[in-house]
This record gives sequence, C-alpha cells and structure tokens, in this order.
Amino acid sequence: MDRTLRDLAVWFSGVVVGALLVATGYYLGKRSVTTPTPPRAGPSATAEPIPVSLEKTDTKIRKNGLADPDFWVPIVEKVGPAVVNIDGGSQRSPFPTNAGSGIIIDGRRGIVVTNSHVVEGAGSLTVTLKDGRSFQATILGSEPHLDLAVLKIKGGALPEARFGPSGDLKEGSWVLAIGNPYGFSNTATVGIVSAKGRNLQDDETFLNDLIQTDAAINPGNSGGALVNVRGEVVGLNVAMRPGAQGIAFAIPAEIVKDAVDQLLRHQEVRQPFLGIQYDMASADEISQIGMGVQKALKVVGVAESTPAEKAGLTVGDFIITINGQPVRDLQHLRQVVRESAKNRTPFPVTIYRNGQTRTLYLQPAYIALSRLMKFNR
Repeated sequence: MDRTLRDLAVWFSGVVVGALLVATGYYLGKRSVTTPTPPRAGPSATAEPIPVSLEKTDTKIRKNGLADPDFWVPIVEKVGPAVVNIDGGSQRSPFPTNAGSGIIIDGRRGIVVTNSHVVEGAGSLTVTLKDGRSFQATILGSEPHLDLAVLKIKGGALPEARFGPSGDLKEGSWVLAIGNPYGFSNTATVGIVSAKGRNLQDDETFLNDLIQTDAAINPGNSGGALVNVRGEVVGLNVAMRPGAQGIAFAIPAEIVKDAVDQLLRHQEVRQPFLGIQYDMASADEISQIGMGVQKALKVVGVAESTPAEKAGLTVGDFIITINGQPVRDLQHLRQVVRESAKNRTPFPVTIYRNGQTRTLYLQPAYIALSRLMKFNR
C-alpha cells in the first residue's frame, strides 16, 4: 500500500511539473511574437516615401530606393513667384506681339532678366507677377547676340530667384522649366539634361555652351527659369528647336550672370577671349598621342595678335591638361577661361606637339561680342 501511494505521488508530481513547463513555454512564446502592423491602404502600402529637403535635395538613391514623388512641389512654390510674364506692344504693330517670361533676380532693386527677342521692338513693357501685380518696365540693357536683356521694375521686397552652378549638372540630371506665358502663371514642365555645350551660332547670335533639355519650353516660356533639384536657377530658357520635338535649350547661369553684370555696368557685353578654335581630338589622334590620355582638344585655328598666339599656341597642338586637370569636354576650357578672365589670372595648359609636351600659360582678354562674332565667321 505504501509503495502504491509513493507511485501515485511520483506520477502526480510529474504531471504538475509537465503542466508548469507547458504553461511557461506558451507564455514565453506568446511574448516573443510581434503582431504585424497592417499595411496602409493605397499605393504607398509597401513603404513610406522619404521626404526631400530643399536644402539638400538630389536624385541619388535614398533609403529603400524611394524619394518623395512630389518633391518638385516645394521647388515650384519657391521659384515660381519670381518667374514673371512680360508683355509689350510692338512699335511696328498695333497689337501686343511681344510676350514671354522673365526672372526676378534682385527683388530689392526690381531687376528682371529675360531674352532680348522678348523685348525687341516693344513700345511698352508690362511685367506681371504670379500674384497678379503688374509693373511698367524699362530696358536697362540688351545683347541680341546672346539673346539676353535686363529690365527694371519699381517695387520693393519682390520675390527673387537664386542662381546655382550649371557645371554641377550631368547628362540625365533632373531639371524643371518654369515659365509665365500669356498670363498662364507657373507653367512648369519637368525633364532631364539631354546634353551640355550645345551651340546654336549663326551670323546673328552667339549662343554656345547651351544646356539641352527635354523639358518642354513652349512659345511664351522663353526667358523663364531652368531649375535644378535644389531650387536653384541653372539656366535661362532660350529656345526650342524648330521642327523637332523634345529638344529645348537654356543659357547656363554663369553666362547669364556675367552678361547681366556687364550690361548693368557698361551697357555692353564683352566675352573672355583666347583667339583659338578647337575641337575634341578623334580616337585615332588620341592613340597617336599615347601617354594614357583619354581626351584632348585639337587646336584648329589661332588668330593673330591674340592671347593664344602670344602664349605660343599653334595650329595642330593638342591640349591634354587644363589648369592641371585632364581634359573633360569642350566646355572644360571655356569654363576655365571665364574664371581666369574674371580673376585676371593666367592658367596653365599642357600641350602635345611633335612628340613632346610643354606647358604654356594663357591669360584671356575681354573682347566686345561684336568683334568676337567677326572672328568666328
């Protein structure tokens, strides 16, 4: 009998211990399980968009590969008020045939930049802001060869746009074109930079280093702003290609700023000048140079009594470095020339000639654009 009681006690103890172990395991297992959060309804159910700051906006892949799909909205709100409509009656016509867009670049002084063809032949000019205010404008200066004009309107504390570096743009960079055509304020189109350094020169114009974009720049949008993803104006919209779709151009911000400054100072535009004509070297010519260079500029013309001739450049020379840097593209030399002329300091180039290299120092000079046009013909 005692043995039976002992067996029952052992069995009961085992049952109790087993029940405790099962209960403990269930409790611990329940605590370790996290109840999943149900996804939000709508297209953003899989991931939360990453907000984009105007201060440090770019198009790099962000966390989860996503960015705010409406990141252009605050940029349009920021720049749009400074993009104005310009309307004027032609002296040769009783109807207001001149119409286009412009950008307020100095809100305190009321300085507006636009295309010269927008104001050419205008009898009177009216500048209308996005908020509906209208002002009579006077022309402070115009340079038809660059298709640029500077206007002044009376009004304090006006909205203004800020310039940014166009050199940071790359092929494929996002850009936004904002115009104010025919009273339809803030006409915004978006696209990418298709190419840089495009030229539309003829006997009347000196449009070089243009930014090509597929953002639509329709009639009336000329003189508007080409804006980067940081909300900076990197170009002045100038033209669309007749007979072509999706091809439009803008004057780089650096050229616009320099031309505006000169027009305000002495009512004409002078260009930094070396006195050479050049092209990118071909692949066969690069292989002949050797030395591991990837790109070079071939000098195909040197004018007499110019900075290039005085420095010793001759036809047939290959420029392989500019200011200590390997040649990047056609715009590379032009950008360095502008900076050198502005700072009044010479810059070095390494040239390859007859199997040897040498370093020359170039000091650009300023030349009136009318004279430069004659040189390029």
